[in-house]
Amino acid sequence: MSNSSRIEQATRQHIGAVLTSKVIVELVKVAFPDYTGGVYPSDSSYKRGEDGALVPRGATAYGDGVLEVLAENQFKVLDTAEIVRKPTIRKAKPVVAATAPEVPAAPAVAPVSVAAPVAAAVEPAKVASKKKKSKKQAA
Repeated sequence: MSNSSRIEQATRQHIGAVLTSKVIVELVKVAFPDYTGGVYPSDSSYKRGEDGALVPRGATAYGDGVLEVLAENQFKVLDTAEIVRKPTIRKAKPVVAATAPEVPAAPAVAPVSVAAPVAAAVEPAKVASKKKKSKKQAA
């Protein structure tokens, strides 16, 4: 689960509220008590552009835009319809036609009973220990 997914689930009860980073971290800790990693509200926050659209704060989006930056350390929780999902790049996989491979018929074999001589017991091979040469000796 990603950082923005945890923040989204933890803040769904606070839609429209203005929260600080510390409050968001506490909400995530309450919602996911077993999670021990870091929580970074700034990664899931977008800012309003001049045209009113939500855009990533930096050159690239680090996660879904669950929060809107209002001021330093002030984040507004966005409604579900306003959340900006991080664009994903998916390459289409080539379609391969499924064909059943032809299996040749197995030839009929008559059972043969041949008494084979018992092979002599083989001694396990002795393993010689090899000493690794250092790089200085090898050169």
